[in-house]
Amino acid sequence: MRIEAGGYINRAVEKFGHRTAISGPQGSLSFTDLNGNGNQIGSGLVRSGLARGDRVAVLSYNRVEVAELWIGLEKHNLVRVVMHSHFDMAVHVATLNQVEASALIFDTRFTAMVDAHRGNLTTVKLLVAIGPNRPPWAESYEAVRDSGNPHNPCLDVDEEQPSFLQLTTGTTGNPKPWIATFRSWRSVIQANAEHFDTFGEGIPAITHHDVNLHFHPLQWATGFQTLFPYFLRGARTVLLDDEVFDPVAIVRTIAEEKVTGLFTPGPMLTPILDEVEKHGDIKGLIRRLMVFIATPEQLNRTTKLLGPVWAHGFGSTEQGAPSTRLTHTEAAEKPGRIGSVGRVISPYHEIRIADERGGKVAHGEVGEIIVRSPMSSSSYWKMPEQTANAFFPGDWFRPRDVGYIDADGFLFYLDRAKDCITTAQGIVYPHTVESALQTHSAVANCGVVGITNGNGQEIVGAILLKSETIGSDGLAAEILALAKSHLKSHEVPARLVFIKDLPTVLGGAKVQRDVLQRQLLEAGS
Repeated sequence: MRIEAGGYINRAVEKFGHRTAISGPQGSLSFTDLNGNGNQIGSGLVRSGLARGDRVAVLSYNRVEVAELWIGLEKHNLVRVVMHSHFDMAVHVATLNQVEASALIFDTRFTAMVDAHRGNLTTVKLLVAIGPNRPPWAESYEAVRDSGNPHNPCLDVDEEQPSFLQLTTGTTGNPKPWIATFRSWRSVIQANAEHFDTFGEGIPAITHHDVNLHFHPLQWATGFQTLFPYFLRGARTVLLDDEVFDPVAIVRTIAEEKVTGLFTPGPMLTPILDEVEKHGDIKGLIRRLMVFIATPEQLNRTTKLLGPVWAHGFGSTEQGAPSTRLTHTEAAEKPGRIGSVGRVISPYHEIRIADERGGKVAHGEVGEIIVRSPMSSSSYWKMPEQTANAFFPGDWFRPRDVGYIDADGFLFYLDRAKDCITTAQGIVYPHTVESALQTHSAVANCGVVGITNGNGQEIVGAILLKSETIGSDGLAAEILALAKSHLKSHEVPARLVFIKDLPTVLGGAKVQRDVLQRQLLEAGS
């Protein structure tokens, strides 16, 4: 089927043209101006020698220009390659060479990294710099944009063509580029719009009165899930620079901008709630808080401080959106349900627990979580073997996560399959242990790994304390005693280690457990 690339954007601009679409460190733009700038940068890149279907990488912190590029590249059938800011440049180079990228557009804060590796870029023929202090070997973003045409290109494409490449988050090994087709991307937007419009009892559908905040990387889940559902309803997007995670700035911005919606990874929710509790009276502002993945204690605390305005869920890069969600209303209906990540998020999703051959297992039985949806019906870019291994027969995608589904259809997430710890007493899921350790008010974040010793694997918890707290044997015993009340005997860590830095990706969103395990081994911990 043929569709107009980015046609849905044009319809929103027709409805809300004069309203403010986006505000960020670089200023504010109306829907009309954001769309016009997007059209200009897309056509300017074509005038610079790029052709339809060329891959164009974007490496940037949150900026208004990222939203312009999102629009302009899609409308001109230039395949956006989403680069995550936490990766080493050598990893970026490998990805750019793999997808045969024709251009790299980068925030000038990455200039030194790009300069050190640009000689290794085998296919990139155009380098474009966003921001001040442009290096002489790169084109100016403004100059390329100003050379373009602000009018809608009205370009028809096959809906099964690649729209952009979303990289996996890379907690282990190099990221893999997953193809988002024009069709699957529209399905992502539609599923998320329905998700936000049915967030819970008493929470209205999104309107042009809403304000959506992005403090986490726009190029990861916050943009993927929330940008366009809000945009298409005429709501305003507010961008915070994500180079540094700053809970004080987040809470201040929520109050000043009257923010009604935001996304946060679970590990970042606690410091935000700490700041709300200390200084921020923002109860009544937030209507929709989406969390990936939270603990019951965090969710109960959110209800206390912000109200029953949250949902939390489970998903992966390849699924393109949350596959499940739990709302406050659902959690309140039945004790214990708050420990789940909810039920399938929309009619477009199916969830199943499978055995090692892909067969369906009974309710309550632990197995591999598998998903089927329009968002996961794609492939990794030119990686046929990895794509084949990512599916069970019947088009069931394998995120490689473990869990179980109860009789009411609620999914209980346990952990990544590769991270499970095997002890003499049974399997231990690090995520379960981490959730228990995080119930102590002194814990900012933590990681749990298995360390091999002469008797098998022992469970070790690495604790990152809040800044005002000093580690001690007494505090370790206190944290462990509280965690024991939430764990089975074989899940209790053999010991806790206080650390100054926890290896994570995406600003603390995910713990790199393999890196943590190596660090603990090297330190003799």
